[in-house]
Order: sequence, then C-alpha cells, then structure tokens
Amino acid sequence: MREDLEQQEQLDAIKGFWSENKKWIVPLLALLLIAASSYNGWNWWQNRQAVKASEALTAMEGALGEQSLEKARAAYKALSSDFRSSTQAALGGLQMAKALVVAGELAEARTVLQQVIDHSASEFAWMARIRLAGVMLDENNAKAALDALSGKPPKEFAALVEDRKGDAHAALGNKEEARSAWKTAADGLPAASPSRELIMRKLQTLDAFGSAKS
Repeated sequence: MREDLEQQEQLDAIKGFWSENKKWIVPLLALLLIAASSYNGWNWWQNRQAVKASEALTAMEGALGEQSLEKARAAYKALSSDFRSSTQAALGGLQMAKALVVAGELAEARTVLQQVIDHSASEFAWMARIRLAGVMLDENNAKAALDALSGKPPKEFAALVEDRKGDAHAALGNKEEARSAWKTAADGLPAASPSRELIMRKLQTLDAFGSAKS
C-alpha cells in the first residue's frame, strides 16, 4: 500500500511538473530533435562531398596518367570549383601544377599553385609556395620567388623553404644570403638526407665560384 501511494505521489508530481512546464519543454524537445537531425544531415552531406571530391581527383589523375592535359584541366576545374577548400583539391592542384610545368605552361602552373595557397590548409599552402617559387625561378623572377616564400613556414617545411630562398638569392647574386640560407637548410635536414647532400653541393659550388672569381 505504501509503495502504491509513493508511486501515485511521484506520478502526480510528474504530472504537475509537466503541466507547469510543458510550454517550454515541448519547444526545447523540438529544437533538440531538429539539432540532431541537422547534425546527422550535415555529416551525411560532408561525407557525400568528400566522396565526390575524391571521384573528381581520381578523374584528374586518370587524365594525367593518360597524358591528356586537356582532360586533366577539365577535371581539375571541376575539382577546384566545387571542392575548393578540400584536401583533394589541394592534392589535385599540386599534381596539376607539376604537369603544367612539365608541359611548359608556367603561367597556368602559377595560377593553379596560387589557388592552392589561397584555399588550402597550411601544409599544402607552403608546399605550393615552395613550388611556386621554383616556377618563378624558372621564369627568371628571383625577387618574386623570395616574395612567395615570405612568412614563417611550419617547422617541417623550414629547411625546404630556406633551400629555395638560397636558390633565389644565388640567382640574384646575393652570395652571402644564399650561403646563409643553404647552411640553415642543411642544418635542418638529417645527415643522410639526399636533399642535404644536394644543398652541400650547392655550397661547394658557391665557394668554388667565389674562389675562381677572386
């Protein structure tokens, strides 16, 4: 009997709470349901976008594998337009720019690399900066190459940035600046790194040129 009374009291308390507060409980529950639905819908949309971006990247890579630059251009255009800030667009841009450089389309390669810089995460943006500086050096525009490398790169790219800065300074005839940049780059790489070995050769060439000149 006591348990029945306690249960009835609890039921009456619940009914009273509901009666007094249903005006705000119902809208709150509705908002929670809408939020949950929106969250699930957003996740579905993001996953769908990632799949579509991957398909566009695969199409571009397939065109490059077939050495069809025109098809690759069309695929990259779709990738960069519809999924501009995605990882797939960044990867596609780096690959597309490389193919354009090989084809001698340096101006177009610069445009693609700038898109990666403007719309991608830091690591991809700095990779694109380094490659953009290389394109500018190919165009005999060492000053622009240095400008492209301004700012502080992530630690993992610091040595590569200094190496490219050394190339730009050497092209400008700034021997001491080139030496300093290359030494900094070499110090930031493992002793067994092929890139470090190449940088040490640049330093040796710089010193040999300076000795011959003097």
